[in-house]
Amino acid sequence: MTEITFSWPVEYKDKKNRNIIIRPYTDDDFPLLKEMYDTFEPKGIEAGIPPIEPHTRDKWLASIVSDFYNIVASYKGRIIGHAGLDLSNPNLCPEYLIFIKQGFRDCGIGTFITKIMKELAYQSGCQKVWLTVRSANTRAIRVFEKAQFRFKGGIDIQREMELLIRPSSSRSKRNDS
Repeated sequence: MTEITFSWPVEYKDKKNRNIIIRPYTDDDFPLLKEMYDTFEPKGIEAGIPPIEPHTRDKWLASIVSDFYNIVASYKGRIIGHAGLDLSNPNLCPEYLIFIKQGFRDCGIGTFITKIMKELAYQSGCQKVWLTVRSANTRAIRVFEKAQFRFKGGIDIQREMELLIRPSSSRSKRNDS
């Protein structure tokens, strides 16, 4: 896995003035992350995730936390958000996922986490990132469009979006000076 350099934890004041802590996932977080997904609503709508059936959901979550680079957002010790980026091969176009627990949506948390993950994708050498979103999920689409994700492919119930991180030309480099 690629080494991520970032100053953790990140504190974020959401639109309701709540202090949200964002940091990398650790194995100790699994019970709290599982609790977030067990109480997450609605289940199964976004490309079938989080899965509705508890056993399937547990297997999916175990796979995500072992295969993706994950960050969590917490409030008062409870995990209220989770994002993952498949950095197993950053030369490919990694998949991005994000879930924000009900009661914490529309507060800027998803937008802020997506900006962090965009920077992490850049640091990891990714050229682009993709995700799948339900066409009717206008809240999530707004978040992704703010981060410059663009629709790819045809219109359907589920749509793919793509974010260009780096120009594909090796001559084009980001100037950080």
